[in-house]
Amino acid sequence: MTKTPQKQANLNYDERSAGGIVYRVNNGEILWFVIKTLSKKRTLRHGQKTRHTIYKFPKGHLNPGEVLKQAAIREVEEEGRIKATIIDKIGSRDYIIWDEVTNKKIIKKVTFFLMEYREDSNLKYYDSETVIGREWYHYDEALKKLAYDFERNLLKKAHARLVALLKAKK
Repeated sequence: MTKTPQKQANLNYDERSAGGIVYRVNNGEILWFVIKTLSKKRTLRHGQKTRHTIYKFPKGHLNPGEVLKQAAIREVEEEGRIKATIIDKIGSRDYIIWDEVTNKKIIKKVTFFLMEYREDSNLKYYDSETVIGREWYHYDEALKKLAYDFERNLLKKAHARLVALLKAKK
């Protein structure tokens, strides 16, 4: 006899996000797009609240009925204020976060796509995350700026993929 699983309170649940690793070629040089955000407020030992800057790629949650590619394009436009075209899927990562609102662990999967810059966007969008800068960097500079090892590894993979694609076009 097999038992069917029963739903229990406070079990982990999945959350999906998607984002873009956007490049553009400027005067023969490849530049990578990175957003600069403010971290959540943290309280130090002495009660002082502090925030720091985080450099990362634009990404965010899927809206109801949205697929990964649609979400990546939308998030790049919302957070980055640029329009871009998807070239290829670069990679995904699963990680656990703590949702302070529901007081639950969340297993989150984020998928990133290599994207080519098309044009700037005038979209005005306000999110709970504060984007304080939108900047283009050469590969080595972007690697140094990015806050997360996972995103640095994705940039390495995206850069190698792009260089191979550009060589194939010649």
